[in-house]
Amino acid sequence: MEFRYLRYLVAVADKQSFTRAAEALGMAQPPLSQQIRKFEQEVGTPLFHRLTRSVELTEAGLSLYQDAKGILAQTEQAMQKARRIARGQLGSLRLGFAGSTVLHPSVLQLIHDFRQAWPEVSLHPIENSMPNLVRDLVSEELDAAILRLPCSSSSALAHHLIDEEEMLIALPPHHPLAGSGAIPIEALAQDPFILFPREIGPGLHDAITQRCQRAGFSPRLGSQSPQVISTVGMVQAGFGVAIIPRSVSELHPHGVSYHPIATEPLTTRISLATRRHPRQKSLQHLIGLIPRQP
Repeated sequence: MEFRYLRYLVAVADKQSFTRAAEALGMAQPPLSQQIRKFEQEVGTPLFHRLTRSVELTEAGLSLYQDAKGILAQTEQAMQKARRIARGQLGSLRLGFAGSTVLHPSVLQLIHDFRQAWPEVSLHPIENSMPNLVRDLVSEELDAAILRLPCSSSSALAHHLIDEEEMLIALPPHHPLAGSGAIPIEALAQDPFILFPREIGPGLHDAITQRCQRAGFSPRLGSQSPQVISTVGMVQAGFGVAIIPRSVSELHPHGVSYHPIATEPLTTRISLATRRHPRQKSLQHLIGLIPRQP
C-alpha cells in the first residue's frame, strides 16, 4: 500500500467530494478518482458510495478512514519531533562532570541558562574521574564533559573554556598561619599535604606537586582524600593542609581558613570538552551559551 492513498482517502471523506478533495490536494479530479479506485482494488472492497452530488464512506471505508486519520496524525507527530530534535529543541544530552567542577558558579550558571532556554532537552549528569570522562567521551558514551584542566588525556578533544579559577591554600583549625592573608607555598614545606588520588585528576595533581617543587620542596603526602571536594573535610579534621579550587572554598566547615598563594598563584581552567565536531544541535546550543573569554 502506498502511503499517499491514506491522504487521498481522508481528503475525499472529509470533503465528501472528489472535486473538492482534488482542489484541497492541489491535483486534478480524474487522477484522484483513479488513485482511489486503485486503492479500492488493493483493499478488495469499495471504500465509497458514489452518490449524485457527493460520496459517502462504506462500512469498510469508515473503518479504514478512522485508522488512516490516526496513522497520519502519528506520522505528523513523528515528523515534528524529528524536526525539533534537528533544531536542538528536544532530545537529551549525556553530560559528564569532574567532581571538583560541580560547585563552580559559572558551571551552575551554564546549566541553569541551558535549562531555561531549552527546557525540553533532558540533561543526564554523570560524575566520574577525568580520565574516565575522557574515555567515555571519545567512545561516544558521553556527549560532553565538564573537565578541570590541565588534563593531558583530553588533548584530542575540543575544549570550550568556561572559566579560569584560582587555587587556594586550605588550613586546618588552629594552624599557626590561619590568621595570615596570602601565604607563600614554601611556608607549608613541613606540613602534611592532603591530595586526592592521582588517577582522579592527573593534571591537577601534578600541577600542585610541581608548584611545590618550584618553591623548593616536595609536598609531604599525608592521607589521601577520595575526591577534591572531600579534601576540605579532611583539612577540618586535622589531617593536614590542602590546595583547592576557589569554588570548593564555598564549603565552610568550622575552623578551616582559606588563603591565596603568595607569588606565582596557581590557577586551573574549567572546560566543556566535546569531540572535535559536535553534530548535535542541542550540544551546539549549550556551547553557544558559554560566554566568550577575554
